[in-house]
Amino acid sequence: MGMTLAEKILSEHAGKRVHAGEIAVVNTDLAYAQDGTGPLAARKIQEMGFEKVFNPRKTIFFLDHASPSPKFELSNDHAFLRGFSERTGCRISTWDTESPIRLWLKRK
Repeated sequence: MGMTLAEKILSEHAGKRVHAGEIAVVNTDLAYAQDGTGPLAARKIQEMGFEKVFNPRKTIFFLDHASPSPKFELSNDHAFLRGFSERTGCRISTWDTESPIRLWLKRK
């Protein structure tokens, strides 16, 4: 039986054939987090004692739920993500920057 598109993509990134229902460890092209859960992830990374992410050039934080921010709490989260990204080399994508996909494609 043929493979689904997801199985083909995951198999290519896993370096072996994988099927639905299987747990697969794969190489990722990019890691994304948005301004809702991104601060939680970044704070957890810091709590665990890491000073950077595995591959900062492939890590992008989106500030897109409300940018510019209408609330000071969200503004604080945006500032935190900007600072975290500056310290770790991660990328930030906002409504006024280039698309993360275009940024990723430019690396080639």
